[in-house]
Amino acid sequence: MQTAGGVTSNTAEGGRPIAFSEKASASLAATSGMLLLLWGYWTLDSYGPASRVVFYEYLPFWSGLNNLLAAFLGTWLGARAYRLFRPQVRFSGARLVAGCLLGAFLGLVLAGTLLFASSWTAIPEAATFAIAVILPAVGAWFCGTVLFRPGGPATLGLRGWLAAGAAALIGVWLIHPQFKAFPDHGNIAEREAWARLHIPQYADLARTIENIPIIQDSIGHLTAIAPASGVQHVTGLDMDGVTMRLVLDVMGERGVGTLSVNCTIDQDVVFDWQPAIWTASGRTTEITTVPNQLRRK
Repeated sequence: MQTAGGVTSNTAEGGRPIAFSEKASASLAATSGMLLLLWGYWTLDSYGPASRVVFYEYLPFWSGLNNLLAAFLGTWLGARAYRLFRPQVRFSGARLVAGCLLGAFLGLVLAGTLLFASSWTAIPEAATFAIAVILPAVGAWFCGTVLFRPGGPATLGLRGWLAAGAAALIGVWLIHPQFKAFPDHGNIAEREAWARLHIPQYADLARTIENIPIIQDSIGHLTAIAPASGVQHVTGLDMDGVTMRLVLDVMGERGVGTLSVNCTIDQDVVFDWQPAIWTASGRTTEITTVPNQLRRK
């Protein structure tokens, strides 16, 4: 059935029908872009410079936002690449991107439901997990194909430049944490300054360590406390404060040592202190408590 302008809803400008294979190919390109960029972002986030100090939020708002932005950027780049390689096929990039993102979301919902229901179904666990992993990709490709709309201007003009600018800003937003990452090769003063600026409650942890008698007896008055190089440090928010799993270089007036801590602290109160390992002058000591630890009744 034709519209008033004489062009069917399944026909490109110029009267050439859009084959299903072209719709599917465009959606496949956009979906591939989404998956590839998400994989690249996850790899960079897991192994890049910023992974030396990992911070887990109590509610992962920023993590969710960054993953959504990475998915959007990858989908847009995939659609853009298809447009460059197939310039004769005109289509609405916005509808293609929206369709792929919608399909991926619906696939995630379905995958979550499947995983939740797997506890009382007879489907093998490995098969359930494999299906759950595939569903978002299949959903993105399917919805992108369904929402594909032919037509549009021969050149994108100002809208194309605005979209490219927005994509560039998203790319900068996603990679900028890598440029302010923990200075793994810095000296102890540089590492301590970074930790005090970027790790919540780090100054309170440092004051706690300064008051541990065993450490004072080993190396005297402390002059610097910094996360060690070559180690992955983990911090995160929980209901009691900030949880820290750190390996620290501790410098004092009479020497240096290493302290491995796993604790939860909120300002000057330590809510949880797992036995810490203190190593100095070749001797290892377990520190089971600290002066400002909360005594639970």
